Amino acid sequence: MRIIVDCMSGDNAPDAIVHGALEGKIKENVDLLLVGDKKAIEECAKAHGLSLEGCTIVENEGENITMEDEVTSVVKEKNQSSMAVALKLLKEGEGDAMVSAGNTGALLTGATLVLRRIKGVRRPGLGAILPFGSPTLLTDAGAQAVCTPDDLVMFARMGSMYMNKVMGIENPKVALINNGAEECKGTDLQKDTYQALKNLDGINFAGNIEGREIFDGEFDVLIADGFTGNIVVKMCEGTGKFTKKCLNDVFRRNVLSKIAYLLAKGSVDTLRHDTDHSIYGGAPFLGIAKPVIKGHGSSNHVSIAVCVGQAKRYAESGMIDYIASLKTSSAEEKEV
Repeated sequence: MRIIVDCMSGDNAPDAIVHGALEGKIKENVDLLLVGDKKAIEECAKAHGLSLEGCTIVENEGENITMEDEVTSVVKEKNQSSMAVALKLLKEGEGDAMVSAGNTGALLTGATLVLRRIKGVRRPGLGAILPFGSPTLLTDAGAQAVCTPDDLVMFARMGSMYMNKVMGIENPKVALINNGAEECKGTDLQKDTYQALKNLDGINFAGNIEGREIFDGEFDVLIADGFTGNIVVKMCEGTGKFTKKCLNDVFRRNVLSKIAYLLAKGSVDTLRHDTDHSIYGGAPFLGIAKPVIKGHGSSNHVSIAVCVGQAKRYAESGMIDYIASLKTSSAEEKEV
């Protein structure tokens, strides 16, 4: 198994990317194809005392993608960036899966145009893993702002399959994000999607879920259009930061609160762990014809190491071939 890693994209590239990729290589027993500046990659490995044995380095000749670049830059003016080269190598079969912490829009655009979609998937979705003590997949988390009921049904299928085959959850519970629990609630998109999921075989659909219930962690897959999903993801990230800030403020207030922290440290550390997105790695691009894992832009080495494991399990799962073999409706088969 060989994982391709875009080493030059992300807020903490290349140090955290190379560091995490090499730690993931050891843990997951995979080979790596590292794309980026060879000298920088070698210096990062040396700085962390990690070996490059079992790694191949491919240098890119062009300027790298930044978080501010246009999404089309990966296939236009920056088609020799580390991200673009990594996508081309994956397409050519030089690796089994890819990891990048770069510009989400550029990576999705590049993956869609270079790797293409799985046959039968009209629109790919971004599947964000939410940290609620146990992993919860939300899709779409921002790839498709405008969706049809058929798109959401396909997200439900792919999300359920990912949580089963990659995350090892048996019969994942699926819920539709809505503004009420009743099946009559929502816009036409939610109402029509509800009816389609309600009658769909092979999906453990449990109904609507309201925003206040998301943090209960009772569902394995949450379905939404990309506009709604992205707001939910950012809200969850902000809530986690706010909770940690409140804990710090409370326990630093005075001497007694500091003593209380020492007594409660074990429980506080557990809470921090359970709300830390880095322990679940990155977001899979669901519906792309090759496995691509999008790490958070600010990923540290711990998160990148987990992304390498995610990429390995995604490639081994066989779910991409299975999705391509599904007999989908004519609406889902119609390519845009």
